Amino acid sequence: MPIDCSTDTTSLTASVFSIMRYSTHDGPGIRSTVFFQGCPLECWWCHNPEGQPFRPSLMYFDERCRACGDCLAACPEHAIEQVDGRMVTRAICRRCGHCSEICQAEARQMAGRQVTLGELVREVEKDLIFFEESGGGVTLSGGEPAAQPKFAVALLDACRRRGIHTALETCGFAQTETFLEVALAADLVLFDLKLIDAARHERYTGVSNRRILENLEQLAARSAPMVIRIPVIPGLNDTDDDARQFAEYLAALGVADIELMPYHRIGAEKYRRLGLDYILQNTPEPGAAGVAPLSQALQQAGMRVKVEG
Repeated sequence: MPIDCSTDTTSLTASVFSIMRYSTHDGPGIRSTVFFQGCPLECWWCHNPEGQPFRPSLMYFDERCRACGDCLAACPEHAIEQVDGRMVTRAICRRCGHCSEICQAEARQMAGRQVTLGELVREVEKDLIFFEESGGGVTLSGGEPAAQPKFAVALLDACRRRGIHTALETCGFAQTETFLEVALAADLVLFDLKLIDAARHERYTGVSNRRILENLEQLAARSAPMVIRIPVIPGLNDTDDDARQFAEYLAALGVADIELMPYHRIGAEKYRRLGLDYILQNTPEPGAAGVAPLSQALQQAGMRVKVEG
């Protein structure tokens, strides 16, 4: 069923965990990137793990903590206890946010909040001059924007009415009708493609890539402006066989533009702040030499390749 955005949508709400202004890596020009809360994938290398759950995440910055005990006293669930000078949050935490509100040191912070469409549009409009001068605009990222489709379409439409260029960064995992309605509302789609091999895709992301590939094929069939983004993860998707699979599959789709995203460890500290294990703790960053085989295979198949870094 099509997403109904025909009525007034200014009071629509969505859960977002960050708005990054002056971004230059999420589409052309200078951009404001809105990060939506919640993702159906759990990629091992995700650098925004606070955006994976479909509810706010609690982050603990122990280097800021004064161990004053205010959060412990404020918690209605008694979910916080002091262990070896650290204020440890137990699994019964409901993510209500009381502890973050009381913490004067900002050692406890909530990632994720509800915003209305009207509030968000007013926020991105502050950067109109930068969009106009640089050819930039607004990018919807996450998490996964298509997981909150009605709001995503309404935001894209609101930006278009104001002459703001829009981009959608997506993992491609959604019901096809919903996905296409969101994707085709954007001026540009940044499609994150992790793996072609189905079994390894499910192992490293938690979901099958069948629906993802179907949605990508549907989007390509409609000649939608898009860039394929491939994270290059040493030992996970950077073999010669992976390079061959990517090149053959994307060439058959007629895709022209590729961005290779070399693995980095920038998000590793977030896992500790969330109390999560970081599976790729010992995985090295690939560097230029590490992405060269994939880059060459794609270029030889006729694609334009850009390496982010």
